Amino acid sequence: MIILYKKKGHKNSDELERRLEDLVISYKKEIHAADEPGLPYIAEDGNVYKTKEEIEEWLKELTAELNWQRSLSGDGCYIDPEKGKIC
Repeated sequence: MIILYKKKGHKNSDELERRLEDLVISYKKEIHAADEPGLPYIAEDGNVYKTKEEIEEWLKELTAELNWQRSLSGDGCYIDPEKGKIC
């Protein structure tokens, strides 16, 4: 499970949340006080990505994996065996 730890109304936190929304994936978010240090960051399956570089690399890998998975489940055409209709 992906968890976004963010600050409410924080520019970087909101941008990271927007990027996760753009990927159309499921994730949880925990909103913390604006004065809490070290946010935003991502946690996934015991791994934590805190620095901008770590988060960017994680997003790059996640995007590539999602694109690959979605390419396998893309549109397909079939023939209805009972009626012979295509798609």
